[in-house]
Amino acid sequence: MHGVPAPKGRPTPEQILADEDLGAGGVVVLENTHRSSGGRIWPLDEFAAAAAAARARGAAVHLDGARLFNASVAAGIPPADWARLADSVTICFSKGLGCPVGAILAGSEQVIERAWEGKYLFGGAMRQSGVLAAAALYALDHHVDRLADDHARARRLAEGLADAGVPVDLDAVETNFVSIAETEGALERLREQGVLLSDLRTGYLRAVTHLEVGDEDVERAIDAIPAALGAERRVNA
Repeated sequence: MHGVPAPKGRPTPEQILADEDLGAGGVVVLENTHRSSGGRIWPLDEFAAAAAAARARGAAVHLDGARLFNASVAAGIPPADWARLADSVTICFSKGLGCPVGAILAGSEQVIERAWEGKYLFGGAMRQSGVLAAAALYALDHHVDRLADDHARARRLAEGLADAGVPVDLDAVETNFVSIAETEGALERLREQGVLLSDLRTGYLRAVTHLEVGDEDVERAIDAIPAALGAERRVNA
């Protein structure tokens, strides 16, 4: 298994076709939204082209849809439009959809049968998991449209940080992630103030808005983060 560096986390058809290690029995994993690029969305036409290139090499396509509903709400495209282009799809319920735990795998009957076998071989069996399924069903009924609120709060956070002198790429804030250049000791200083960030990629931190982050939390973060990063607050004339 190896990663392919690509702008915005989106490998091009040319990259996929040129991969000498890819062939029959291989799998190309495409993530939407893409975590390390800051929650960026795959445009549907680019996703389709990448999937077609993978199949041209004899490989299957897996859609890592950990945040697929974020992509769907932000782009105004049904999640099925991406999912039908893949051979298998995972959806995570414990991220933006707000469940305490849980994910789902979708695919052909053959894929699901193999997944069941692998799950049991690796000790993944669960008894009485209907409680978790109930939470997932509730999330699908009540927590999809509200993802737009998370996206709006991420935009407010990004714009507030930019106004406060923190270098933020506003064009990269497409969903619920804000990527922030890391400075030494910033995580610890923010933790002391009750503001939690996490690693995004080398040299960058991520702020994530979700079900338990409200407007007041965002405003608090806008006040706390610049000082922790050592940013010089801008004064708008």
